[in-house]
Amino acid sequence: MFGCLVAGRPVQIVAQQVAEDKFVFDLPDYENINHVVVFMLGTIPFPEGMGGSVYFSYPDSNGSPVWQLLGIVTNGKPSAIFKISSGSADSCR
Repeated sequence: MFGCLVAGRPVQIVAQQVAEDKFVFDLPDYENINHVVVFMLGTIPFPEGMGGSVYFSYPDSNGSPVWQLLGIVTNGKPSAIFKISSGSADSCR
């Protein structure tokens, strides 16, 4: 249903489904990612009037996940480029 692209890395099109309505892409070395592209593959559209929220997660100083809302994708806007940091997780906060 979704794809993910980070500059200099292969396109990811296999997300881990962690709940009925939640999918996760693993982004190793996240500290060095400045932008990420999230896109719909076009195989399964959202129901009319619906969309998907895009979040970025990184660990806080205690190792607990922090979730940052980046934006949305919809049938009318099936892809987006999101700025997630300027080189470190601290700048995402």
